[in-house]
Amino acid sequence: MSKEKQTRVRYNRNLKIQLLVDENPKRKNSDSWHRFNLYRTGMTIAEYVAAGGMPGDINYDVKHQLISVQE
Repeated sequence: MSKEKQTRVRYNRNLKIQLLVDENPKRKNSDSWHRFNLYRTGMTIAEYVAAGGMPGDINYDVKHQLISVQE
């Protein structure tokens, strides 16, 4: 079985986060659930990471259309 290579995008840390879902879709009380709760519409990626978020979460959540990032 061949695995598709995953590409990680490096976003500009000044881009703003926009939530695309009304409720946290992550498994309740998991680490990713707690980090997803850090997102606030209008916060920058740098603010999210400073609050304890992980850059990899942004890639996953954009890919799965849970958030978007924009200038």
